[in-house]
This record gives sequence, structure tokens and C-alpha cells, in this order.
Amino acid sequence: MTEPAKPARGPGRPRDERNAERRRRELIEAAYRVFTTKGYATATAADIAAEVGVGYGTFYRYFDSKRAILDDVVDYGLDRILTDIVGDLFEPGLTGLDITLESLVGAWVSAVDRMCHIAESEPALMRALLFDLTGIDDDLNARLLGLGGVLSATLERFLARAVDAGVLRADLDVANVAWMLLALTIPPVMRTLQGEGEFDRRRYSETVMAVLSPGLRATPNSN
Repeated sequence: MTEPAKPARGPGRPRDERNAERRRRELIEAAYRVFTTKGYATATAADIAAEVGVGYGTFYRYFDSKRAILDDVVDYGLDRILTDIVGDLFEPGLTGLDITLESLVGAWVSAVDRMCHIAESEPALMRALLFDLTGIDDDLNARLLGLGGVLSATLERFLARAVDAGVLRADLDVANVAWMLLALTIPPVMRTLQGEGEFDRRRYSETVMAVLSPGLRATPNSN
């Protein structure tokens, strides 16, 4: 059903940009709820409009298609995740003397915990990012992979400071270790989605660090 035509703006009357931006934001947030509830494949523009309580013609004033709003929905979801996961976690302003292997381990464990807490509180969001949205098209895949690159680069900088401080081995390939640590955050998130709790998550983190720490720690002959 189309909406009744609205009165045309008078000549020279400025567009209410604040109202337009508010409506656009409402549609993005509605699309986020619809996509994470119904799934992207089965959702329609009409579903999104109905979630806001407007006719689907309003949707097409702001977005050309369901795919067009998806990029904004992904940004919206990623902003929520990055704010909760990263924040100041890997940019703590530590000096070289303050960095220890224990602080590095603590930062990684904290990142895992934060991701798992999101998986517990918003499982639909995490499932969408891990499963539903991959494979929609090459552009979206590239964006999701780009997110991995951003997180990996943040980790890499953190690890490089630890190498400079003599905490980690001088010959450590920090770029590859960063990607490895990033990949190791995924299993506990998937297990959280399957219903496992904090005890299982803690055991996983302890096992990972018990395996990795001997290979990461600087030795008297490594520098």
C-alpha cells in the first residue's frame, strides 16, 4: 500500500534535514532488527517499513533497495561490536616498562569475554555477522574482511610495543601472531552461541595461553 501524497514544500522552503536524518536512522535500526530476526534473505523492504510504522514507499525515498540499506545496517552492527570489544582495550597508553606478558594475556582474554558477552546478549547479531551475511556478495565480503584487517592491525601495534619492551621475542612475526589471536577469538564465541558459559570460556582461554605463552615470551637469548 502506498502512502497518500504529502503536500509539496513551498518554493524556497528548506528541507528539514534533521527529520530526514532521524527517519533514515529509524529505517536503519528497523532493518537491523528485521535482518537479525527474520534473516536477510527472507526480509523485505515492506517488513522494514512496517517495523517503523510507515508505508514501504517511505523506505524507497531513502534507499533504492534492501541491499542498499544493508551496508548501513552492517555499519550499525559493527559500531556496536567495536565499541564494546575494542574501546581502549588495545590502546591503554602503556609505557614500555608497564607492558608485561600478563597484561597482554589479560587484554586478549578481555576481548574474548566481551565478544562472548555480545553473543550472549545479542546472539542474532553475532550469528548474522558470522554466518548470515557472508556470501551475499563480493562487496560485503570485502567489507567484513576489511574489519578483520582493522582489528588485526590494532593487535599488531600492541604486540609490536611488547616486542620493543622486551616482553615478547624479538624475532616474533607480529602481523601473523595478530591474525592468529584474532582467529582464536572465534571458537569461544561459537561455543557461547551453542550455550556454553563462562567456565568453559575460561578453560578455553587458559588452554590457548598455556600453548602460546612459551612461544611468545622473550628469553635471555632472544634479543
